[in-house]
Amino acid sequence: MQESSDSSPIQSDFPYSFSADGRLRHRATSEPYRFTFRLDDVRGTDREHGELCRYITQHVYQLLQRSFGLLRVPLEDEGFVFVSPGALDRPGSLLLLIQDRGTVRSGVWSWKLSAHEGLERGSQIPYLCWAALESCGVIVMNPNEGARTLEHHVRSVWERLVSRSAAEHVLVAAHGYGGLGFVDLLCHNPDEVQRRVKAVAFLDSSHSLWHQPLGKAGRDWLKVHSRTWILSSKPLNRSVGSLKAGSPQISAGTRCHDAVPGVCMESVLRFFSRSLKPRASAAPSEIITRSKSRRNDQNHNPV
Repeated sequence: MQESSDSSPIQSDFPYSFSADGRLRHRATSEPYRFTFRLDDVRGTDREHGELCRYITQHVYQLLQRSFGLLRVPLEDEGFVFVSPGALDRPGSLLLLIQDRGTVRSGVWSWKLSAHEGLERGSQIPYLCWAALESCGVIVMNPNEGARTLEHHVRSVWERLVSRSAAEHVLVAAHGYGGLGFVDLLCHNPDEVQRRVKAVAFLDSSHSLWHQPLGKAGRDWLKVHSRTWILSSKPLNRSVGSLKAGSPQISAGTRCHDAVPGVCMESVLRFFSRSLKPRASAAPSEIITRSKSRRNDQNHNPV
């Protein structure tokens, strides 16, 4: 695995910077960033937002490398990803982070939310903190920078890195179109993915178990190994039923797509932690008791 260095310096002339607590503030006034849209200057507005996106990307890249020690690994014709040191060589768990398609880059769920509410909500930094505490390796995908398509990028990362790793358990957090990318991977590599992936968290995902050629075996596997957090006005973690649901659906506790990964993070991480624990076999009496009480548990915490 070869590492490439990031030679792009952070924009020194950008009028905003991140504070120690991850909030974007004006360098002179300390005021928070405010999005503006000027109908009389659409190009200027787009240029300003482009500069903001580049600044946040550069800042997060530096955090990934300097604060977490992640390595920037090139993938030939598929751009690059960030990988934690030793993640591919040691047994244990490996966390894959797949963001939505668009202008977001590696380490960022939403650059707009990062600007408005800070890196704690808009970036993948909190997930990396959890992985470090759990001694879990990490691959931070980057399908929107130099890759042909998000689906091809996800398959390339799996084939070139994950499939060759020593990881015993793979965990996946996929936001928006990233969920479709994972299901596409499952369609192409069903046996290996089902054997190695322990849990999948779909975060307001765009995937479709009925329009993607997954098959019954794949759908059955996802029912057991995945959870889907969806937009809902219900409190976080409440069950949200659907006739088309291929896996248990849970309220994300928000109606904002960009906010889902940050709002439901603790629920997602509990799901990951529980999926790594060996499941004890239920005694016959326990099975009977659970079947009788299942109706009373429908609105309780499903993860």
